[in-house]
This record gives sequence, structure tokens and C-alpha cells, in this order.
Amino acid sequence: MYNRQFIHIAFLLWGGILCLITAICMYFSYNFNQEKRRWLLLIQLSGAILLLSDAAAWGYRGSSEEGAYLAVRLSNFFVFILSDLMLFFFHGYVCCYLFPESSARLHLTLKKQKKEKIQSGIPNNRIEGVFLIALFGAAMVVFSQLTNIYYYIDAQNYYHRSSGYFLALLIPIIGMILEFSIIIQYRRKISQETFVAMLLYLILPFASTFVLVCHYGISFSNIAICCSIILMFIAAMIEQNQNLAKKEKEAADMRIAVMVSQIQPHFMYNSLNAIYHLCDKNPELAKEAINDFSEYLQYTQRSIQRITPVSFNEELQNVKNYLHLEKIRFGEDLNIVYQIHVSNFFVPALSIQPIVENAVKHGICQKEDGGTLVITTQELQDMIEITVADDGAGFDPSVPKEDHKPHVGIQNTRQRIQAMCGGTLEIHSQIGKGTIVTIRLPKESK
Repeated sequence: MYNRQFIHIAFLLWGGILCLITAICMYFSYNFNQEKRRWLLLIQLSGAILLLSDAAAWGYRGSSEEGAYLAVRLSNFFVFILSDLMLFFFHGYVCCYLFPESSARLHLTLKKQKKEKIQSGIPNNRIEGVFLIALFGAAMVVFSQLTNIYYYIDAQNYYHRSSGYFLALLIPIIGMILEFSIIIQYRRKISQETFVAMLLYLILPFASTFVLVCHYGISFSNIAICCSIILMFIAAMIEQNQNLAKKEKEAADMRIAVMVSQIQPHFMYNSLNAIYHLCDKNPELAKEAINDFSEYLQYTQRSIQRITPVSFNEELQNVKNYLHLEKIRFGEDLNIVYQIHVSNFFVPALSIQPIVENAVKHGICQKEDGGTLVITTQELQDMIEITVADDGAGFDPSVPKEDHKPHVGIQNTRQRIQAMCGGTLEIHSQIGKGTIVTIRLPKESK
């Protein structure tokens, strides 16, 4: 027949296991804010140890087995000291949310910043006060082991409350009240889910403490802590999913920005105008131009959905479509040379074309007699090297652009080459001699 003590221990064990599971999930949640993740992990692991220690305390209660003497004392010690340390960890977690831009976290050093200007709107005294209360409570637990002020264990390994037991409850309650006031005052800085989870973390153990004072026998407060930890974990997962959705939207916006930057209205108008004049003069060439223009637009549109690199041959074909259209416009003023020695590797979609377009527009077209564009790929010892060189007007890289407009193409290309392939993009230019853009990719991108 199962008795009440057995059921109580089972609840505590399962609570500890659930806290451990949430801790493991949080440990592998790399997309979650790293500082918040560390604090929440400390809360979850402390909660797991507390619940498992409480289960051990009840399991060895009154036992005469070998090792029971030490097990009862250690388990009760962990239950008491972790109750205070969890307040410390929870407070650090709250500060990460409410005051990420402030020096609030420096209060962990417990040194007053007297010589520094106190930031307005930050409750420095209360922030430091909660940390100090939590540490004082933990120190009192250590002190109680020498004085039995909180509790004592008799010769039969039974736990008994002492006259100062109320202090073990009062100290963290004071810290929880201060914490509650901070969360209420700055609740607009956090989401509704996080706000509710933080409040319940304080309210559930707080309410269960009064039940515990009146009815000794079931660890209501520790079970309430377990429920609160699970609720905070759920709130953290909701926040992580929202952050991931936000990042995906930003990535999609960036891909759209790349596409828009490539389909410039003047290029479309000029290409269509050139094709229009070809329809009478050279219908066959006009058909080729229309096909190139169509493939160019289709590739650019498809690139919005691409979140992985494409083969270099696919990107090169898009570059050739673009250059064919420009060749129709500029004729003998634009000479193109391909020196492709290696092509079995991958690059971000629309990474070579904006570089080529810049070379044509800002380099070769700025010279009266035009110039030559050379696209080269070669395999080095540990990398693939792509160069786009022109003998156009060139520029001084140290001088900022006069128009002060954001040049989305090259900036975005450099970022995507680094993020998607671990590569680099370098630009060397000299006025009157031309520009060389070099992309280096590790061979792992092959």
C-alpha cells in the first residue's frame, strides 16, 4: 500500500527530473540570449538539486541504514541553502531582462559604484539589496549548521524545526517582496508571458510558504518552485521562438533588399530599350537578349528564397546573362574575359553579379574609351580565389562616397560571403588604373 510519504517522495523526484530535463533543453538552446541562458540554467539546476535533496531527506528520514546520518544532514542543508541561492540566481535573471543596458549586473561584485554616476531610472539600492539578502540568507544557513538555529537532526535521523526556523522563511520573503516591487515597476520592459512567469515564480512559493508554516509534512514550497521553473522555461521557449521568427523575417528582408538592389529601374529601362531597337535591326539577337533578360529576372527572384549557397556555375550563368545585356548596350566599349580554372564550389546567390555590375557601372563606363572586365577563378592550396578586375576609372577606397547613400550590394555581399561560406571579400582600387575585387573561400565550401 502506498503511503503519503512515498507519494510525497515520488512528487519530489519527478519534479527534480523535470527540472533537469528543462535544464538540458536550455543548455542546447544556443539561439537564446547567452546571459539569460546562464542564469536560467543555474535556476533550473539548483531547483533540480533542491527537489532531489528534499526527496533524499524524506527518504532517509528516521532511517538507521549505513550512510543515513550523512545523507539526512547533507540533503537538508542543500534544501535550505539552495532556497536562498535560487533567489540570487532568479534576481540575476530578472536583471538581464529589465536592465540589459545598465550596470545592474555589476552588482554581482557587491561593490558600490560611489565614484560613478548612478544611472537614472535604475533602482540600484533594491537591485543590490536583493543580492545581499540572498547571500545573507545562504550565510545564515551555514551558520545554523553550527548553532541549530533553523533546525536540528536527532539521534534517530529525524528532522525537527528550531525556534529560529521562521528566520529561514523571513529572509528570502523580504528579498522576494523587493523583487516583486522591481518586476511590477518595470513590467513594461518585458513580454506578457515573461511577466506572468516571473510573478508566478514569486507568488507560488510565497503562498505555499504560509501553508508550510501551518501544515508541516508536505514540501508545498518546493513543489511550487518546480512548477514555477517549468513556467519560466515555457516563457523562455516562447521568447526564443519569437526571436527566431524575427531573425527569419530580417533574413528575408535582407534577401529582398539584395534582389531590389540588383533589379535597378535604370538597368531594366536600358535593357528593354536596347532590346526594342534590336527588334528591327537584329531580331535573332533581340530574341537572345529577351531570353537572357528573362533568365536574369527569374534567377534574381528565386534567390529571395535561397538560404543556402548555390553552385558557382549557376551564379556565373546569371553573370553572363547580365553582361550579355550590357554588351548589347555598350558594344566595343565593354570587353569581357573569362578565366575560369575551377568551378566546382559554392557561393551565396547574387554574390558575384553585384560586384560585376559595380565594375561595369562605376569603373568601365566612367572611361570614354571603355575597358576590359576579367573574371578569374583559381584553386590555391587551402582556398578558392575569385577575382573581378577592371581597368576602369578606379577610386580611392579611403575617401567616402559623396552621395552618402547606403551601397547595399557590396556590403551585403561581404556579410553573406562571411556568414554562409566563411569567406572574405577585399577591394583594391587605384584612380585611373581600375579596381580588383578578390573573394577567398575555404575549400570546405566546395
